[in-house]
Amino acid sequence: EDSDEEKQEEEEGYNVDKAKQDQADRISDKAYLNGPRKHNTGIKGVREDARMYQRYILEKEQENRDQLSKAAQRFILDEVPESDDSLEDEDEGWMTAYRQKRMMEMQESAIPVFGGVRELTEQDYCETIDNVQPDTDVCVYIYEDHIPVCRRYKEYLSRIALDFPRCLVCSIRASQAKMSANFIKRGLPTFISYRNGDVKSTWVNIRDHVGDDAEYDVLVEAMQDNLVLPY
Repeated sequence: EDSDEEKQEEEEGYNVDKAKQDQADRISDKAYLNGPRKHNTGIKGVREDARMYQRYILEKEQENRDQLSKAAQRFILDEVPESDDSLEDEDEGWMTAYRQKRMMEMQESAIPVFGGVRELTEQDYCETIDNVQPDTDVCVYIYEDHIPVCRRYKEYLSRIALDFPRCLVCSIRASQAKMSANFIKRGLPTFISYRNGDVKSTWVNIRDHVGDDAEYDVLVEAMQDNLVLPY
């Protein structure tokens, strides 16, 4: 009899525990729909709560990754928005201008900036032209100081270098470049442009085209037309 009573008590205890567990499972399902729970009920509830909470965290992490991806596409890696709504509310015109600016900065970061005139000698002429970064324009002005028109246009070189900082502007005396006396007499001043070590364009005796006293803008336009300066 004692054995039968013990079995009955175990069955009653099992039924009570099962009822509690069923209630815990219902609470766990409801808790998942509303987010992670703060309190767990029952053994299964504890396990289920842990799984649900882990799933909740993974979903939140995925949401954050999506926001980071959208932010990266807009070139705003230093200010990650808290929600998609903040991205939608950005002024489209401002964002377009900002993206273009960042893109230009990224593209131009690998391009050297000069902004000055480099006087060359016979020794460093070839080395200078050959050692610049690929796809960099090099503009060389060949002159002699005793020729007035050479001095006149040489005065523009510093301004040209500032206006075209991506172009390496150089100058060299014709005698340093071992030019012939006949070329010095008839061919100066001359511009030669290079790219990747090769001659891009040669503009000999520029005064035949622009005269002896051209204004700065006239000279620059003519240099671009003759491909010794980039547009």
